[in-house]
Amino acid sequence: MDRKKTIYVFKIIISFLLISFIADKAVYLLFNKISDDVYSGQSIGKLNQYLKTKNDFDFIVFGSSRANHHVNPNKISNNCYNMGVDGTMIAYSHSLITLLPQKKQTILLHIDPSNVFSNSYLGEDIKALKSKYNRNSIVTKNIDQLGQNNIFQKFYWSLGYNKIAIPIIKNFFKPKYDYKEYNGYDPIYVSKSQQKIFEKILNEPKETDCLETFNVNKLYNKLLDDLVMFSKKNNKELIVFSSPIYFDYCERDNIEFEKIMKEKQIRYYDFTNLFQDNNSIEFWRDRTHLSNIGAEVFSDSLALKIL
Repeated sequence: MDRKKTIYVFKIIISFLLISFIADKAVYLLFNKISDDVYSGQSIGKLNQYLKTKNDFDFIVFGSSRANHHVNPNKISNNCYNMGVDGTMIAYSHSLITLLPQKKQTILLHIDPSNVFSNSYLGEDIKALKSKYNRNSIVTKNIDQLGQNNIFQKFYWSLGYNKIAIPIIKNFFKPKYDYKEYNGYDPIYVSKSQQKIFEKILNEPKETDCLETFNVNKLYNKLLDDLVMFSKKNNKELIVFSSPIYFDYCERDNIEFEKIMKEKQIRYYDFTNLFQDNNSIEFWRDRTHLSNIGAEVFSDSLALKIL
């Protein structure tokens, strides 16, 4: 290729990159404006509500779907919020907790003991905060430290809205609920047909699912230590709990996790076998998720322990 053609191609590439860069920032600013007014839905609405109101609560619940669908904040306090989000683990919760102010608050963190000993966990759930990557320095730092960043997002900021743009727009025009009346709790209502399906599953052969050795995941260990330190510095009480399971195929991980909690001097309550002596089918959606009925019973038990 001669010199003139090379310069021409180079100019085209530069022009394309410049246009795409400008277009990216325009889309980013547009979605910032739209998303900042969205306070419903788990894509970003619940997160926005938390960021707006987090300083006001005395108790905040964190964790996965087994926190979101299981803990009724009203059973704990008139000033409690459930920030559980489906599909998340400790990395997501850790980032949100470290955004809390330096004031007295109680943190209720759900952890599934089986996840603590998983070698495959790398903190990928923190990607659920990617929409705040270019807007919050703490979120940026945490995502980068876990190596879960998209290097292109440092230049193309609108990538943070990838896969959540449509839910944001839907909730902008038609909110799912009035967030001022929402406490973060999403109970699961089980139909009779769903209950029958679960009963059939229970009759299927059961397989034990237990590790031979229990080595704590290094990331879990680090983030738990971070939370202990953060809580001490910021006047927080950290309470870790594990939600009920219909039948626990491996109890050894619970025992090992309880040892870790004692070593770290973290207040811990294991409710895995809460319904062992009264395991009514109406309490359950599936083996690890409670129905609204079971969740109310569990919330009462949790409140009795922590208050």
